[in-house]
Amino acid sequence: MWDKNKFTFLFAILLIGAIIWIVYQNHSFPKTGYINIQDVYNGFDMKKEMEKKYLQTINVREKLLDSLASEMKIVAQKIKTEHEQNKSTIEHFNVKREEYLQRKRTFDEDNAALTKEYDQQILTQLNQYMKDFGESNHFTYVFGNDGNGSLIYGKKSSDITKDMIIYVNKKYKGL
Repeated sequence: MWDKNKFTFLFAILLIGAIIWIVYQNHSFPKTGYINIQDVYNGFDMKKEMEKKYLQTINVREKLLDSLASEMKIVAQKIKTEHEQNKSTIEHFNVKREEYLQRKRTFDEDNAALTKEYDQQILTQLNQYMKDFGESNHFTYVFGNDGNGSLIYGKKSSDITKDMIIYVNKKYKGL
């Protein structure tokens, strides 16, 4: 029933099949996905915390400026109501105005520097977490979709934005 030729033929087919299977298993096809960069950035807890700190700092500075502006208005009103122009009141107003303008300039510069510092901290941490995500999930490529043409199209099934947000927030929380 089984002659030598049939057995050799069957063995050859099985051997070729095994070789194809081994080559297929060892050939790694690139695992790719893409993220919406803006969504990941906005969904990152560290960004939200830094934004809160930034807004608190801005609010304190604005209250201080508002207080100085109120003082200036009081002195300006006093100048208007005085029958004789009092040099010391005008001088006091000019001092308050200069203090206000100087603080405003300083606060504007400090706010810009703080924004830059916070953005740098956030991006450094986020980039590390995204790199870790790619490595730990065995991605060959993770593309960013930020609307500038770097990714024209991506299948919705390849969108890993939500997974990335969950991952970076877990890493940030030390989980």
